[in-house]
Amino acid sequence: MRAWTRPHRGPASNLQLTTLPTPAIPPTSSADVLVRISHVALTFNTELLMTLIPNTPLTRPWIPEIEFSGQVVAAGANAPAELRDPGTHVIGFQSILGYATGLGVLAEYIDGAVDMAAAAGINGAGSCALKICRRAGVREGHVVLVNGASGSVGSVVVQLCKVRGARVVAVASGGNEEMVRGLGADEFIDYRKHDPLPDYLTSQYGDKPFDFVLDCVGTQALYANSPAYLKPEGAVINIGFLEGIVKTTINVLANQFLPTWLGGVPRRYITFSTPPDRDAAVYMARLVEEGRIRIPVDSVFDMEDVVGAYERVATKRARGKVVIKVQRD
Repeated sequence: MRAWTRPHRGPASNLQLTTLPTPAIPPTSSADVLVRISHVALTFNTELLMTLIPNTPLTRPWIPEIEFSGQVVAAGANAPAELRDPGTHVIGFQSILGYATGLGVLAEYIDGAVDMAAAAGINGAGSCALKICRRAGVREGHVVLVNGASGSVGSVVVQLCKVRGARVVAVASGGNEEMVRGLGADEFIDYRKHDPLPDYLTSQYGDKPFDFVLDCVGTQALYANSPAYLKPEGAVINIGFLEGIVKTTINVLANQFLPTWLGGVPRRYITFSTPPDRDAAVYMARLVEEGRIRIPVDSVFDMEDVVGAYERVATKRARGKVVIKVQRD
């Protein structure tokens, strides 16, 4: 089978399209499932992992990416009943440990070391968006600010907030306004036109503060200035790394532990890991099937053009998911 692998630590431009042994058909008595991958969705943090994690005997060959869709090729008798029939359409994701050690899914086949949900929909972005809304407790009557509303996670957050009955003020670049409003946003802010953004939020929303700020980008200034436009009982929830992993880590520690009397911001700051979750994936897939949300796709690249796809992700301007089409027509 074809697979993209990392020959040594470094950016996505180092990736090589190579040939690896196709996983074996699962033994009859096993619970394993062999899946022929159709599409793989790229994750923004993958390039960071490829740069940070060294090459060791445990991380070779290092195959990137975590979430996929495909069809069942074969399954053992102890596999879940809904996955035993060849041809069944599935979505799935690799475990976080597997993802970090390079047992990724950017290949033509994947075996039973993944957790799969037998439904059409999404995994990573959907699970992350759902966790954000649940952690905040977004409900009817709330007014929320979504920063990065045109991205792969933010575009789903906007829709989930609307499903829950909240009013959404969305932040993205002006060129994405039509798309974001089409997802249900009640108001739109072009961050390029209103720079610095915190000053604009203070002037426009200081007398009608938000219940929550859901930051899918990772803008420290948005939290540092939040008392001017966020209710005292509200919170900023951040899952972004716009300012880099080192600076973001320092900011997170200060935001969570620095007391107010030492200069800490008098508003709650929440951040958390966002690995895919099977129950969340099934729930999100149901919403997609019911037509209550949709998953924006920015672009679809052929298997041979993975490096170009990562370059698109690196621009931070993708409107939704960047996807790799693994199989030829």
